[in-house]
Amino acid sequence: MNDTKILPNVGTPEECRKKMMDAYAAFLDIASKFIALGEVYSVEENKGKPLGDSFRNAYHAVYQKLKGATPEEFGYQMSFLALVYLSYVDEVKENLAEYRRLLQEEDPSLSEYDQCCDYLTVKDEFTDLSNILKEINNDIAENREAESHVGDPEYDPNAKEIIQ
Repeated sequence: MNDTKILPNVGTPEECRKKMMDAYAAFLDIASKFIALGEVYSVEENKGKPLGDSFRNAYHAVYQKLKGATPEEFGYQMSFLALVYLSYVDEVKENLAEYRRLLQEEDPSLSEYDQCCDYLTVKDEFTDLSNILKEINNDIAENREAESHVGDPEYDPNAKEIIQ
């Protein structure tokens, strides 16, 4: 029996790495918008009003902060207003940690195909995480309010710590 398998063509490791980095950039943008929308629409006097310069300024500040953040800091920023499940934030942190690991380390024992698969797995997770945030962002922007779940241990890291 022949053990040779024909693997699908996923591209070169450089191409796959670029796709992963592009997915991260898109996620960073969407996450920055999420936090900025939350900051604007969690304030009572902004609820129901159209976005103005405060959103643009908040977005740019958040984007710069997230761009250099560790996975823990990134997660903290996402969970601060208690707008998304902490389990989602944990997925974000895990994927960011894997992204950073892949950027810094190359495992010489992996084949080019396996390297591509690792890159594409992280890329796909960023895409999935982005799709969830896009829905939330659209909901916040459409309703012009951000519903906080402060005190709920499924959303609020402070409430979760109190229970533990």
